[in-house]
Amino acid sequence: MFTQAMMRAATGETPADLVLKNAVVLNVFTKELIRADVAICQDIIVGLGEYEGVQELDLTGKFIVPGFIDAHLHIESSMLLPEQFGAEIAPWGTTTVLADPHEIANVAGLDGIRFLMQNAKKASCNFLFMLPSCVPATGFDDSGARLNAQNLLTLKTDPQVLGLGEMMNYQGVLDCDAEVMEKLIQFSDRVIDGHAPGIKGKRLQGYLLAGIHTDHECSEEEEVVEKLRSGMAILAREGSAAKNLEAVVKAALNHHLDFDRIAFCTDDRHVEDIRREGHMNVHIRKAIQLGVDPITAYCCATWNPARIYGLSATGAVAPGYFADLVILNSLFEVEIDSVFYHGKKVARTSPIPSAVPEQLGDTVHTQPLSLGLFRLPCKAGKYPVIELIPHQINTKLRFEELPHENGAFIADSIYQKIAVLERHRGLSVSGIGVVKGFSLQGAIASTVAHDSHNLIVIGSSDEEMLLAAQILIQQKGGYAAVQGKNVLAQVPLPVCGLMSDQTADFVQEKTAQFIRAARQIGIPEGFDPFQTLSFLSLPVIPEVRITNRGIFDSQSFSYLPFQPQPENTEPQPNNADSTLS
Repeated sequence: MFTQAMMRAATGETPADLVLKNAVVLNVFTKELIRADVAICQDIIVGLGEYEGVQELDLTGKFIVPGFIDAHLHIESSMLLPEQFGAEIAPWGTTTVLADPHEIANVAGLDGIRFLMQNAKKASCNFLFMLPSCVPATGFDDSGARLNAQNLLTLKTDPQVLGLGEMMNYQGVLDCDAEVMEKLIQFSDRVIDGHAPGIKGKRLQGYLLAGIHTDHECSEEEEVVEKLRSGMAILAREGSAAKNLEAVVKAALNHHLDFDRIAFCTDDRHVEDIRREGHMNVHIRKAIQLGVDPITAYCCATWNPARIYGLSATGAVAPGYFADLVILNSLFEVEIDSVFYHGKKVARTSPIPSAVPEQLGDTVHTQPLSLGLFRLPCKAGKYPVIELIPHQINTKLRFEELPHENGAFIADSIYQKIAVLERHRGLSVSGIGVVKGFSLQGAIASTVAHDSHNLIVIGSSDEEMLLAAQILIQQKGGYAAVQGKNVLAQVPLPVCGLMSDQTADFVQEKTAQFIRAARQIGIPEGFDPFQTLSFLSLPVIPEVRITNRGIFDSQSFSYLPFQPQPENTEPQPNNADSTLS
């Protein structure tokens, strides 16, 4: 809200608090670059033109663009609490993030969401939230919490809340599942994010009919074009593992489509990548390199997401907008000189970590572990295999002959064992299968296992898998890498088994050690050791996953038995007792 003092500064009667002088300003309304002063009072831009200020900063030769907006992310994937995460991304120009806290919600429900929202108020950028629509993601595995529409309504009116987070249960939408419909109806007056990889044709039309506005899972040109033509906003993602920005950009360029409904997001990005490469600046630079007009590329990270999500005072350099600004030395290279958030220059800081509620620091409770838990019966025949795809979180379902000995699967350089153990209530429900593509000699494990966040482990021997799982229990969650009897790396994440209660420096050191260890034991370049592992248990990502209940075919939404398949016969899914959320 403007004040009389702001009005006097805007009309030039009195000096503004701060004036950024002589820069070239990106005008997102007219898609122009205009030389002008930018006058700021408190946290608001009051005018563009020729202004005097109590404080003046000469920016001759530099550019001013709006602060960048990450249109969709999960803070938890950074492994940092919001106050720490904000300190990492703000110097890279990101001043607003739209967070979906469904990771912590799947572990701790509303208590976890409220904790993140409260902690985010301390950050050096603006955190807004989309309430998680699918907790759990489906009814096919076991999470630590369940949220219905009435639970979500308790937070809907909070000023930090924008709308309903990604609706991953697309089958529940198309089946008009009662619980899903209630959530969509209760949030029909807000933006609703989508999550519909590969959904097309009439199924897509039905999905959109339900009031869903966005999608960040497009990876094929035809899919991008169809969804844009159908009215969806597409969020082009460049995360630590999943990268579809190039596919989205090329699809729009090849078909001469407007970029007005394309915005950029990271989805999942951890601190190691942020410190090495940056945040939304990465998206802008890559889009420009792919042939997108620079002004259009900047709009995809500023004005476009602001309009998609109805942010009335964010995303432009204009009177009445928040003074969230990025000062650039180079427009084409996205070379950042400095960043202003709400009118104040952002400093690179390491906040002192805040205290974490006790109940959020003790969430890893598995059944008693033993070597026998990891035994996988196997004989001659073709079994279901999860094949990993470099640079993607999607997988391929294969049926292949597997190495075996004495009636049990034996890992080799091609095939390794994968297991998911329920870790919220100590249930004796475990899924075991085979994965292809990692080629590791050792084991890696994590309690970050989307979206139910049970304990997931891949290994070349039962002994190594057992050791990695035991390490996670001891450190109350996180990641671990072992080889033989040696523990090579640990990333303790005691906050719901998802995030650290320490500084970003601590997390960066531990994650760097884990990446080195993962490469040492054979995980090839092209696979992010964190995200590739963590997404293998998410049932809504094609083509095949594994949960604590077994091997899941996400095309048919059914479980596959781990047994030899008859020759020339399609595998028969076993979906007993499986219902959609």
